[in-house]
Amino acid sequence: MNKKTFSLFGVAAIALVATVFSNNSYSQAAPLPAPLAPKITAVESIKKTSKTHDLRISVSVNKGTSKLPIVSTLVTANNKSCKILSGKQSCTITGVPVNTQVTIRAASRNKNGTSASSSPVRYTVGSARWSMTPSTTQPTTTSTTVVSTARAYSKFIPSSYSKDTSLPLVVLLHGYGATGAMQESYMKFESVAETNKFILVYPDGTVDSSGRRFWNATDACCDFLSDVADDVYLLSILKEMESSYSIDAKRIYFVGHSNGGFMSYRMACKYPDRIAAIASLAGASFFKATDCGAKSSVSVLQVHGTKDETILYEGGQILGTSYPGAVASASQWATFNQCTQNAATRSSKFDLEPNITGDETSVTAWTNCQNSSEVELWTMEGAAHIPTLKSTFATKIWEFFAAHPKP
Repeated sequence: MNKKTFSLFGVAAIALVATVFSNNSYSQAAPLPAPLAPKITAVESIKKTSKTHDLRISVSVNKGTSKLPIVSTLVTANNKSCKILSGKQSCTITGVPVNTQVTIRAASRNKNGTSASSSPVRYTVGSARWSMTPSTTQPTTTSTTVVSTARAYSKFIPSSYSKDTSLPLVVLLHGYGATGAMQESYMKFESVAETNKFILVYPDGTVDSSGRRFWNATDACCDFLSDVADDVYLLSILKEMESSYSIDAKRIYFVGHSNGGFMSYRMACKYPDRIAAIASLAGASFFKATDCGAKSSVSVLQVHGTKDETILYEGGQILGTSYPGAVASASQWATFNQCTQNAATRSSKFDLEPNITGDETSVTAWTNCQNSSEVELWTMEGAAHIPTLKSTFATKIWEFFAAHPKP
């Protein structure tokens, strides 16, 4: 990777606040104590112009049983954020369009880098001040929990859930430097989960020495210093969800952006018997197919912009380690899935990026694959690493998932 590309990778990692971006055993390190999840206690609109308001958001922070001080609490509202530093109880998000319905979340991080996220609060900008009282509780369809590794993750349970009906499970993975809550704010899967009746989980990776969250996905991205077993952690989430809810084992899916896309590929490689399909936005599989070695089929959707200067559409390197391009990642999985129909580009296109004129996204498909699996590449002509996504993005990803359960 040249210096320009690596510099852009670093810039994109920091900018992922707008998007929200192992073979070793966990026994090598003790679980990290987590703080208690913060609670959003009040939201107030402060009029600035006829079209925009600022949001003053108050949060109750508790360090919990870890006895470690809370370093900071990041508050997000859709694609904007503010930070509450130690000793403070509120922060202000500026310039939010009036009448916009925002989903507000808070995530506290303690001194060892472990974090916990609040339940969301949905608020219409410009409406009356909201505060938590005995009669105004958090939505009952979402919650935050902690697995045995003491790493918090968020989950969304559709209001129609009944233990008598098994539902699909979608795991949403953030990019490098982001959090699960930021990724949900970027891709907006919760409303799709409510409408289409699936359970959504969005966990957090661990924090590296630069303070950025990451997943130990492939050899290229993005565990540069440690060797945390994130595949084991994510499998433990699957097991915990299956023990707590009625999950359809034939409809378990992973979707991720950038480093989260790399991690989705890793999970498909490691647990192809457990995962029906994955979707990767601006991620990549292993460079060497033998490092993946999937033994059974998984449907794969690769979505990638041709102007991505961070994870290059044609492939590249990160710190000297190669990753495959979008076509190569998809082709690799067409081989794993034993697809007999060569790649074919469909005539129809569609629009995923509202800032690019016309229908910029074309579809190349590998079909007639083992166990009714399929591989698709959605090429976003002219799109960058963090494209502005249309509101239909999450729905289209779900439509691909819904069409590709395990047999």
